[in-house]
Amino acid sequence: MINILGRKKIYFAISLVLMIASAVSLIVQGFNLDTDFAGGMAVTYGIESDFEVKDVEKYVSDALGVNKKASSVQKSEGNEVIIKFGYDNDLKNDEERASFAAEKIEVITAKLSENYSGVELKSRDIVSPSTGKELARSAVWMSIFAALAILIYVTFRFEFVSGVCAVLALVHDVLILCGIYSITRIAIDTNFIAAVLTVLGYSINATIVVFDRIRENTRHAKKLTYSEIANTSINQTMSRSINTTITTLLTIGMVYLMGVSSIKAFALPIIIGIFIGTYSSIFIAGSVWATWKDSAVKAKSNRK
Repeated sequence: MINILGRKKIYFAISLVLMIASAVSLIVQGFNLDTDFAGGMAVTYGIESDFEVKDVEKYVSDALGVNKKASSVQKSEGNEVIIKFGYDNDLKNDEERASFAAEKIEVITAKLSENYSGVELKSRDIVSPSTGKELARSAVWMSIFAALAILIYVTFRFEFVSGVCAVLALVHDVLILCGIYSITRIAIDTNFIAAVLTVLGYSINATIVVFDRIRENTRHAKKLTYSEIANTSINQTMSRSINTTITTLLTIGMVYLMGVSSIKAFALPIIIGIFIGTYSSIFIAGSVWATWKDSAVKAKSNRK
């Protein structure tokens, strides 16, 4: 049996360092926002000849210039491709942005025409940053409502302490996931929001498995401390948690490896979130619960 609670200070320290680094990065440099949030252009091309999305991505990056690339390139119905790209950060007004967009669209069209036959610009649309802000605001509220719903559900099924610990584990997971994206400067788009909500569901499911076993063991282990009960429960559920994680990662990993860029943008945060969620369900949630409960028992004993 692995003595997880005996090494809880190490796991808490690892999580604390990651959370502080994530918070600092989010405060100092924030996110690298995709066109969906920062604003930009979405252009649709019809291409008669066959093409690969990864090749179009390369040609578009060449057209946009040094260290620039499209925020997304998606193959649509038939032989259409939708390309989204953002504005330069130093552009101050709508006139400059419009001029920049027109220039880049002309260069992209020329670049695609060099490599494919029958290239036709079918539409160009402005992606408003206000729409992205509304999406971000909605995502924050959805996450808050989800956390409250989880708190109520876990409290009803187990107890209030378990509910708080489960929500703390979710905050831990989301903060570190957001911090990784902030530090690495991976672009944040609408796929990221969907992935975060997916990770919340996966993580709470893994945590509930641990708390369910803790509840069962608490009923039959009256003489053990809460730390001993939690440690036994975590070890009993660890193989299930790890097996579930491996099978899930195999599936989503294949989606990431074989998918197009838009699919990869959705799969990557889920993969990262699954790792973090598994870590928190095994090493953090149960340990926080046991620490809380043992501290309450100790405080009650001291008052006597």
